[in-house]
Amino acid sequence: MRISSILFALVLLITGCAKHKNEGIFHSGRIDYKITYLENNLVSISPNMLPKKMKLEFNQEYSTNVIEGFMGIFRLNNITHFKHKRCSTLLEILNKNYIYLGKRGDEMCCFESMEDMDIKYTGETKTIAGLKCHKAIVTLNDNKEKFDVYYTYDINLSDPNITNPYKKIDGVLMEFQLSLSGLKMRFTAESFENTVKNTMEEPAFPKNSNEVTREQMAHIISKLME
Repeated sequence: MRISSILFALVLLITGCAKHKNEGIFHSGRIDYKITYLENNLVSISPNMLPKKMKLEFNQEYSTNVIEGFMGIFRLNNITHFKHKRCSTLLEILNKNYIYLGKRGDEMCCFESMEDMDIKYTGETKTIAGLKCHKAIVTLNDNKEKFDVYYTYDINLSDPNITNPYKKIDGVLMEFQLSLSGLKMRFTAESFENTVKNTMEEPAFPKNSNEVTREQMAHIISKLME
């Protein structure tokens, strides 16, 4: 009896730990985020020209993460290949296209890495864009900066944050922060649609794209923000 009880307890423990991985009922879709600016160090650019929205489309193979701004002049697209744990970046400025082909294991270009991130899971939940979301508290810079993030297990993706600073969180981000060239941005999901096909062709780059290094891509974006 004691052995049976121990085995039963172990099964409960294992299945309890794994439930988040199997909880998601959506395997593909689109999330639209609102962008708000917590900190803006730009002097020469009007806030009205800055990006207001981000669009994330995903399935089990790829995700495309698009931010547009400057009255349509600027378009930044990060393409993550989940299987290969690799992210490539396409930057479109007017009629010029720049691509950076990321290496396996690298974070997406060109956001702040937040390497000292500490995450506290609270057990609190709330609904965002119709999905159940879990709250965590992120601490940065030796306790000098704290903020909340929310993520969901309703979407079933393996390592959804493998190429962004939140790789320790195994749920899809629904409310979070990132910094890009002097802009500290908060992203909040406004809508979710389960409309993307489970299988889709690999995202293609424009034929006239110029391949650049990670450093060159970061420099181009930095100059654009001056």
